[in-house]
Amino acid sequence: MNNTFQILARFLQKAEGEVEGRELQEPAEDAKVQLKRLALGELAERDQTTVFAELNRNPDWVAWLAKEIKRMRTS
Repeated sequence: MNNTFQILARFLQKAEGEVEGRELQEPAEDAKVQLKRLALGELAERDQTTVFAELNRNPDWVAWLAKEIKRMRTS
């Protein structure tokens, strides 16, 4: 039983400071315009397919879009 706690303690000592992550990537300015138009319902249907494909390739943009929609609602 004591050995189990030593193994756990060693693991926790090694794990400290090893937090990894990445910065969320915002869309480029032209993509932001398209996303805002999508949120406002002003984006042509033919362009929506392209925007949805970009959202699929860039999942971080979904969070950006959600924040933008919230911002537009409070304005």
